[in-house]
Amino acid sequence: MLLIVAGSYFAQRIWRENGLRALQAVNEPRIQLVANAMKAEISRQDHLPVVLAFDPDVRAALAAPLDQALRDRLSDKLKRIGREADTRALYVISPSGKVFAADDDMSLETRRERDVSDRPYFRSAMKTGRGTYLGVDQSSERVRYYVAHAVGGAPVAGVAVVRVEFDRIEADWEKAGERVLVSDVNGTVFLSSDALFKYRRIKAGLLNGTNEPQPGDSAYPENHSAPIDFKVVEYRGDGRIVQVQTPFGVRSYLYQTMPLREYGWTIHRLADIATIESDQRDGAIIGAAISLIAVSGLLYLRQRQAALVAARKASAKLSSVVAERTLELRETNSALRSEIEERRRTEEQLRDTQNSLMQAGKLAALGQMSAAIAHEINQPLAAIRTFIASTKIYANRGDATKVAANLDLINGLAERMANITSHLKTFARKSEPGKTEPVDVERAVQGAMLLIESQIGLSRTMVETSVPHNVFVRGYAVQLEQVIVNLLQNALHAVADVAKPIIRLHVEAKNEIVSIRVIDNGAGIPKVHLDQVFDPFFTTKPIGKGLGLGLSISYGIVRDFGGEIRASNREEGGTEMIIELPNYRPENVSIHA
Repeated sequence: MLLIVAGSYFAQRIWRENGLRALQAVNEPRIQLVANAMKAEISRQDHLPVVLAFDPDVRAALAAPLDQALRDRLSDKLKRIGREADTRALYVISPSGKVFAADDDMSLETRRERDVSDRPYFRSAMKTGRGTYLGVDQSSERVRYYVAHAVGGAPVAGVAVVRVEFDRIEADWEKAGERVLVSDVNGTVFLSSDALFKYRRIKAGLLNGTNEPQPGDSAYPENHSAPIDFKVVEYRGDGRIVQVQTPFGVRSYLYQTMPLREYGWTIHRLADIATIESDQRDGAIIGAAISLIAVSGLLYLRQRQAALVAARKASAKLSSVVAERTLELRETNSALRSEIEERRRTEEQLRDTQNSLMQAGKLAALGQMSAAIAHEINQPLAAIRTFIASTKIYANRGDATKVAANLDLINGLAERMANITSHLKTFARKSEPGKTEPVDVERAVQGAMLLIESQIGLSRTMVETSVPHNVFVRGYAVQLEQVIVNLLQNALHAVADVAKPIIRLHVEAKNEIVSIRVIDNGAGIPKVHLDQVFDPFFTTKPIGKGLGLGLSISYGIVRDFGGEIRASNREEGGTEMIIELPNYRPENVSIHA
C-alpha cells in the first residue's frame, strides 16, 4: 500500500509539473503579445499632438482666435488626420482651457468652447509642455488615455490632444477567452477581459512598488472599490499559482505579470489550471495503477518461484505425459487439417454443382423455348427474303422511295432478331458468384417476357402483367429473370388444356417486401404434391417434358436473395406461385421511365 501511495503521489507531481511548465511556456509569449498590442495602439497615435504642435495651420489659427475661417480650416484638417490615423478624438485647446478646434464638433467631449481647463493633461501640458492622463469617460464608463503637447513656447499658444481608446483590444481579449488585466501605477485595474475585476485594486504583495492610492486614482468609478485578493499558494520563477474568489467559487490560476515601464502600468495574465488539476488527478490514477501493477508483478514473481520449485519436482512425470499428449495432438491436428481440406473441396464442388444446376435449368428452359424462338426468327427471315426480292424489282425500276421503305422494314426485322439473340446469349451465359447488385424487377419481367414471347404467342395464352416502376431487390438480374421464366413456363404448361388460358403476373411493393405473383387458371397442383414441388427432380409432367429442376433451382435462387417462395391452389381454380423478396431502395440507381 505504501508503494502504491508513493507511486500515485510522485506521478501526480510529475504530471502537474509538466503541465505547469507547458502552460508557463505558452503564457510568457502571450503576455508579450498583449504588451506589444498595447504599445502599438498608443505608439500609432501619441505622436500626433507633437506633429500638431509644430503645424503652421494650428499655430496660425491659435494666433488669430477670432478668425473663423482659420478655425474652420483647422477643424477640417483635424477631421482628415483623424480619419487617416483612425483616432477616436483629436482636438486643440486654447490657453484659456476651452476646446478651440476638434475632429468632431458634435461630440459632447470635444465640442467647441467646452471648458477642459481642469483636466490634468491640460494643466500638465501648459506647465511642462507635455501631459498624459488615464481616466474613465463618465458617459460610457470606458477607459480613455489622453496624450497632450503644448503648442509654441513661452507663452504657450495652446495644447494639442489625442484620445486613445482600448475598447477593441479589450473586446479581442474577451472574444479569444483571454484572462488579461492591466493596472495603473496604483495597482487599480483599468482594462480587463473580465468585468469582474475592472476598476478594482489588486491587493498589496503582487505588485512591485506601492499599492497606496495616488493622485488620479479617483478617476475610476467609486462603486468598484473592493480589492482583488490574489492568494499566492506557490511561486514558480517569474510566475505564481494564485487563488481568487469568483461568483463560481475559488479558482486557481497561473499568474504572470509584465510591466509597461514607460507608462507606469502592469499587465497581468491569468491562465486557468483546471485542466492541469484534472491531468494531475489522471497522473495520480496512472501512478497508482503502475504501482499496483509493479506490486502485482512482485507477488506474481514470488508465486512463480514457488510454482517453479513445484514444477521441478514433477518435471520427470510431466515429460512423458507431455510427449504422449503431443503425439495425440499432432495426429488430431493432421486429421483436422484433412477434414478442413475435404470440407473446402466439398463446398467448391457444391458451388459448382449449384451453378451447373442453374445453368442446366436455363438450358432446359431454352430447349423448351427453342421451337417457339426458331419460329419467331424464321418469320422475320421469310419476310426479309420477300422484301429483298421486291427491293431488287424496285431497284431495277428506279423507284428509290420504295427501295428505302423496304430497307427500313428489313432493318426493323433484323433489329428484332438481334434483340432476341442478344437476350438469349445473356440469359444462357453461365452465372458466376460475385457481388450482388440492385435488380430492377420491371426489367427482369420484361426480359423474361421477351424470352417466352414466342411460346406465349404459339399457345394463344393471354398474359396480363402488372408491374410498377422503380421496384428493386438485391441479387443477380439474370437469376431473377430465370426464376420468372421458370414460373411462366410452368404456368403455360398448366393452362395448355384450358379453353381460354389466362396467366396473370402481378408485382407489388409494400413496406419492406416485394411480392411477385404468377397466377394461372389451370387445373392446379394436387394437394399431396404441394409440399414436394420444390424438391429436386420432382415433376408431374410426362417423361421427356421436364427435368424437375425448375422450381428447385428457383427455390434456391430466391433463398439466396433472402426471400421465400411458395405455391398454393386458388379456390376458383388454378395455381398461384408467390415470391416474397426484401425491398431494396438504392440511393444512386438510375431511374427509368
